[in-house]
Amino acid sequence: MRLLVTGGAGFIGANHVHRLVAAGHAVTVYDALTYSGNPANLTGPAEGDDYRFVHGDVRDGAALAEAMRGHDAVFHLAAESHVDRSIDSVKPFVKTNVDGTRVLLECVRDSEAGGHSVAFVHVSTDEVYG
Repeated sequence: MRLLVTGGAGFIGANHVHRLVAAGHAVTVYDALTYSGNPANLTGPAEGDDYRFVHGDVRDGAALAEAMRGHDAVFHLAAESHVDRSIDSVKPFVKTNVDGTRVLLECVRDSEAGGHSVAFVHVSTDEVYG
């Protein structure tokens, strides 16, 4: 399967990516590399046919749709998840966690309207779910 993992450079996302690649899936990581995304977490998979990295923000629908093209499923792990930061400034959390998820769901919907079915799996933490 061809799989897109948003937030794949984060701790949980990178561990999931390593397992998916080891299982023989072609994986694209889509990550904005903010405070929780670290490219060093993805040490191991080499850029090639079965793995690629795309630096992008889940709020950018055009870039996300391009990265998603041809994938069978999306694992959505991109999120702002630090409680103390959310208390200090809620806007980045709403923009990424709510609006970013909406943009991603619209890309899945639009892909399906184009005749390609894409599975959507949302993975998150209690901090994101509220």
